[in-house]
Amino acid sequence: MSTVAYGEAVAAFQHARIVTLPFEEVLTRLRQAIEAAGLWVLQEIDPQNVLQRGGHDIGPARQILFFHPDLMVRLLQANPAALLEAPLKLAVMQQPDRSVAVRWHDPATAFGRYSKPILTDMGQDLASRCEQIVTAIQEGG
Repeated sequence: MSTVAYGEAVAAFQHARIVTLPFEEVLTRLRQAIEAAGLWVLQEIDPQNVLQRGGHDIGPARQILFFHPDLMVRLLQANPAALLEAPLKLAVMQQPDRSVAVRWHDPATAFGRYSKPILTDMGQDLASRCEQIVTAIQEGG
């Protein structure tokens, strides 16, 4: 099995937080914070498991996809092309020093591209909720 080392993770269109909690604790707190923000966890992808099946080894990693059906209805009514922006996703990766990086795209930027006030407002609301979700993991869930 080949071990994959992470490269430098810098992207201007993303947000990131590094936390010193254990990986599984971060996942638990994120799930709780997503629900507390009025959103639903729709799916979790385990890149570690997927890559392992292909003969590669990485540290703990998850992608958490989340949204809400009511928001999806509003999005589709405003502009069906914006369907590509949902669901939202958090990438959670344990770093070599055992800290945990949480990364996400900026919904305000993504939804704002459609030049529709309802989508601009939705993007700003979701950006605020994402910030609350990630802040909550540091505050105890």
